[in-house]
Amino acid sequence: MIYIRPSRYTKEFLDKEARFSLCVMDASFRKQMAYLGSVSGRNENKIAKAGLTPVYADGTVYFAEAKLVLVCTKLYVSELKESGFLYREIIDKNYPLRDYHTMYVGRIEKVLARDDEYLG
Repeated sequence: MIYIRPSRYTKEFLDKEARFSLCVMDASFRKQMAYLGSVSGRNENKIAKAGLTPVYADGTVYFAEAKLVLVCTKLYVSELKESGFLYREIIDKNYPLRDYHTMYVGRIEKVLARDDEYLG
C-alpha cells in the first residue's frame, strides 16, 4: 500500500497507469530524495536535476540507481475519508486543508535488486 496526497504531481501518473514502482535508495542518495520530496515535477525536470536515471520497463518507470525496485500492478484505489479517522486530532494536525491521501493497493509483480551495479 502507498498513500499519496491529491496535490502531488505523482498522483496524476498513478491514476492513469495500471502499474507503479517503488524504489529503495541507499543512504548515499539521501540528499537527492529530500530534493525530490520538496520540489514539484510540474515546474521542472527534478529527476534530471537530482542526477537520477529513469528506466522505462515492465509498464512503469524506476531509477537505475535504486538498490531495490518493486514493480507493482494496481489492484485497488480509495480516498481516505474524514469519517474513517478515529481521533479528531489526527485530522486537525495532519489535514488542516482536508487534503486526504489516496490509498493505492498493489500486487508486487517483480522485484529487482542490485549489489553494486545499476538496474538500468
